[in-house]
Amino acid sequence: MPSAAPLVVLGEVKTCLLPSSTALPRAQARELLALMPGRDVSWRERPGSLATSPTMAVGVDCRVRMDFPEAEQRSTRIVGTVAARAALLGGRILQSSAYTRIVRGEDRRRQTWSHYLSRKGISEEIELFAPDRAAVAAAMVEGYHGDPAAAGIGNVLDLNSASGRLLGRIRTDPSLDQSPPVQVGTTRLRWSAIVGGSAGPDVRLHVDDETVRSVRVIVRQEADLDAVQRFCEDLAAHDWLLTVVADALDQADHFDPVSADRLDILEPLVRHFSGVWMPGAHTPKELRTLWRDLQAEPGFTRQWATLRERLRDEVAVATLHALRHKDTGW
Repeated sequence: MPSAAPLVVLGEVKTCLLPSSTALPRAQARELLALMPGRDVSWRERPGSLATSPTMAVGVDCRVRMDFPEAEQRSTRIVGTVAARAALLGGRILQSSAYTRIVRGEDRRRQTWSHYLSRKGISEEIELFAPDRAAVAAAMVEGYHGDPAAAGIGNVLDLNSASGRLLGRIRTDPSLDQSPPVQVGTTRLRWSAIVGGSAGPDVRLHVDDETVRSVRVIVRQEADLDAVQRFCEDLAAHDWLLTVVADALDQADHFDPVSADRLDILEPLVRHFSGVWMPGAHTPKELRTLWRDLQAEPGFTRQWATLRERLRDEVAVATLHALRHKDTGW
């Protein structure tokens, strides 16, 4: 049997707009996310709707990169499963989420697949003999958030593909009309979590580029690891909202401040996204304190309030000009 205590949890969340002209009500959301026969889709109505699919297991036999402080780069083999699920927030924001909890296998030999498939979302490290668990966990975190290609390591754990396949499966479902009210992009949030005892809880968010974010979470006790995936999904959804609204405002700046083109870009955002902002509403209570840190730095709600007011002001100005133009024939 593997060691019960995890070394690290590695995960990824992809977030996009559901390709549907309307927000999905409860019955349709459940039908869309019913990925496994006989398994229920969970539903939460308040304070905002949240539908979550059953969790599926995807088998993995691959390498995990490790970066040690001495600049030594290594990798180790893991065998097990990635747990993947989908979520729909407010009937509009679609997410695919994948993670694996890495533990040390006591038997260094690879087991049969039945052994691994019975333990969803757990992968066993079966090569490394380093005795310092904390150092190994830290090296796995650094390696995961680094660039695997830079070390020339092949067959590296690829949670991007696991979450991407699930997202593609749902987005192409024939029940969706493929006519979203606004054209916006997809973001990717890569996360890691370790148990830090008195060092937790703590969260560090880094914006890697226009669409990729890295999040490092430290929790106080092992039981809190179960809540990290939901916290990261919540965080990814609100980061996505900030990203798409800021991008839309930048896009609108290419047009005249009172043009119809500008109004066509901005008005759907006000109509469809204004009521979705509720940071922490769907985060388990044991990790809600992490939102307090994010509200202080980088200041999530301050950023949203600024973008929302700018968005509403620009829509109001463009609408007023359009009405005047209609009445006076300017």
